[in-house]
Amino acid sequence: MKTQARARDRARRILKWVMVVIPLLCVSAYLAVGAISAETLTKPRRDFSTGDTPSRFNLAYQDVRFPARGGDAEIAGWFIPRDGSKRALVLVHGKDCSRTSEFHGKFSDLAAALQRGGFSILMIDLRGHGQSSDAHYSFGLNERRDVEGAVDWLRSQGFQPESVGVLGVSLGAASSIGAVADNPSIGALVEDSGFASICPIIQQQWSSASGLPDIFLPPTLFAVRLMFGYDLCASRPVDEIGRIAPRPVLIIHSTSDALVPVANAMQLKAAAPFAETWIVTGSEHARIYNSDPATYSQKVIDFFERNLKK
Repeated sequence: MKTQARARDRARRILKWVMVVIPLLCVSAYLAVGAISAETLTKPRRDFSTGDTPSRFNLAYQDVRFPARGGDAEIAGWFIPRDGSKRALVLVHGKDCSRTSEFHGKFSDLAAALQRGGFSILMIDLRGHGQSSDAHYSFGLNERRDVEGAVDWLRSQGFQPESVGVLGVSLGAASSIGAVADNPSIGALVEDSGFASICPIIQQQWSSASGLPDIFLPPTLFAVRLMFGYDLCASRPVDEIGRIAPRPVLIIHSTSDALVPVANAMQLKAAAPFAETWIVTGSEHARIYNSDPATYSQKVIDFFERNLKK
């Protein structure tokens, strides 16, 4: 009888141990998947062509490097001067692109058109992209300082307040909205295919981007905050764009954008009633330029011609 009692006690102890350890192992595995996802899914892909430079348009240019505002990243770029012009534009690409690969490799084509339109051009690689220093995505929370660093560099070259404009695409649009809202010396903004708030986009794309069920999104967001020090869901350009007033903004978006639905442009417009809009049909995400380069270039030139200080 004593032997049986001891056996039952031992079985109960083992069962209690199992009931404690297995949930702990499950929670640990759940959090570990989140940490791995945070590390891998927030790492930008570098897409840069060393041979694709403004020289193919017979444009003189300068390779430049400068610190992001605050000095936490080194930003690489090309400065394409326009002789006699006192106005400059910063061009900012989107996620997993660069100054050479945005617009399916046509970003330099736009830069050349804008330079011919009368502006000096500074094309940059956001942190973690192209030839800039390593970083993880923060969807504009940190990348805005790359844009501000570009403006600081232009100011050091003699460009005056309100004579510098910014054009940002997708992630670059979110970064640029934050930079312009924070920096009153920037004269005007064109935002192309930008999101109003990143969390709905992440939730919409989570399974296809990660290959994981939705249940693993919360630990990934938690791990990003723990590992990198920022809350991705705090990236809400819709809460910032209104602070740009009275400086001009042009919102460009396509009704056919499946990645960042056009409702995002409508939310941004509602938050900034003063903004101009150009809504098109038939273009994929961040491909409006590719659908009609001449019209796109002329609209951007006209906007900055009207709104930047000469």
